[in-house]
Amino acid sequence: MAGLACLLKDRGLNVSGCDLQQNRQTEWLARKGIEICFGHDESHVSSSVDWLIRSTAVPDAHPEVRKALELRIPVSRRGEVLPALMRDRTCIAVSGTHGKTTTTAMIAQVLDCGYCIGGETEGVAEIARDGDIMVVEADESDGTITGYTPEYAVITNIEYDHMEHHASAESFIGCFAKLIENTRDSVFYCAEDPIAVTLCSGNPKCVPFNCSSPPIPIPLPGKHNQWNAAAALAVARLWKPKNEIYCAFEKLRPLRRRFETVFNNNEIRMISDYAHHPTEIAALIQTAQELQPQRLLGIFQPHRYTRTRALGDDFPASFDGLDQLWLVPVYAASEQEIEGGTTEHLAAKFPDSWKSRLHRFQSLEEAWIDIQAELTAGDLLLIIGAGDIEQLAEQAREWCPGEGSNLRPTD
Repeated sequence: MAGLACLLKDRGLNVSGCDLQQNRQTEWLARKGIEICFGHDESHVSSSVDWLIRSTAVPDAHPEVRKALELRIPVSRRGEVLPALMRDRTCIAVSGTHGKTTTTAMIAQVLDCGYCIGGETEGVAEIARDGDIMVVEADESDGTITGYTPEYAVITNIEYDHMEHHASAESFIGCFAKLIENTRDSVFYCAEDPIAVTLCSGNPKCVPFNCSSPPIPIPLPGKHNQWNAAAALAVARLWKPKNEIYCAFEKLRPLRRRFETVFNNNEIRMISDYAHHPTEIAALIQTAQELQPQRLLGIFQPHRYTRTRALGDDFPASFDGLDQLWLVPVYAASEQEIEGGTTEHLAAKFPDSWKSRLHRFQSLEEAWIDIQAELTAGDLLLIIGAGDIEQLAEQAREWCPGEGSNLRPTD
C-alpha cells in the first residue's frame, strides 16, 4: 500500500491514508508529503474523498470502508489499482507463490527502472519509484493478478496457497493461466516447476529459464535465490548484455526480512525471514544450515488460520533441521479463527520425536523471554513468519544478554 500511495502521488493525486500504528513505511510516506492518520475510524472518510483504496486484509466491515460505501465513494483493492497504473508503462509483472518480491527487487536493481515492491530494500529509502519501465509484483493472493496486461511476465513457481481466497488449487492455478493469456510479449517461467511447465509448454510466447552452472554471482545465499536470479537474468537480457547484468548482480542490495541478520555478536546470530509457507520454511532452514551453527533454533508465527489448516500436515517436516522450535499463536490477518487452523492444532501434527523440542507460548513476549534463557554460544535463531513477529526481530536488533541468559553481555 505504501508503494502504491507513492505512485499515485507522483501521478498528481492528493493522497492520504491510515494505519494502525506508526512504522518505517508511514514515516517514509510522511516525508513524501502524504498525510497518515493512526487508528481506524470512519471520521477519516468524508465526502471530499473521491476514491478509497484498501489492502486485501481490510474487510467490508472496516469502519472506513463502511463509511465510503455509505457516501457512495468508489472502493477498490490495491491489486486492482496497480495494474491500471501500469497500462501506459512498459510493465514487467512478476508472479509466483515464492520468490516474487526478491525477483522483482533484483530486476529493478539490475535495470535501474521503476518499481513497486512488497518489501523494503536495505539501504534504499524509496519503497516505490515511477518510470517508463516498471517492474511490479502481480498478486495472486486475491486473484487481482488477472487484471494485468503486461508486456512481460515472470512465473517463478506455482504452489497452491492463499486458501482464504482460492477455494481450490484449480482456482489458484487459473489466475496464472489468465496472466499468461493477458501478457502481450513474453512470459518467462521456471523450467523445473511442473505446474508452470504444464501451463506454458507449447505456447510460443513462453520462455523457460534454468539455474546456471556455475552459480550466478549474487551476494544472497540459498538455491532458491539462484532461481530468483535466473528469472531476473532472463528478463534483464532484453535490455542489457550478460556482463553488465553480472556486474549489477554482484552489487545487489538484500531485502529486509529475507534471510536478514538482525543480531550477531560473534556468539549468537539471529536471522529474520518472511517465510510462512512450508516450502519457504524448508528452504530457509536449508540455507541456515549452510552456516553450520552449533544449534539451529526457530520461532514461528503461523500466518492465517486458512493456511495453517490447509497445509497443517506439511508444516512439521518443513522444520526438519531445527534443534528447538517455539510456536506462537496464528497471526489472523483479518480472519476469524476456524477449527483446525490454530497453533494448537498445528502443534498436534508434530510427531513424538518433537516432544522435547517443541515449545508453545501464548504470546511473542512470553516466547522471547523463554528463548533468551535458552540461548547459548554458537546458536543461530531463525525468526520466521509474515505477521507481527517482525516486532520480535526489531527487539532482537537491540538485544543485550542480561540476567538469566547463558550468554555474556555484548561489549
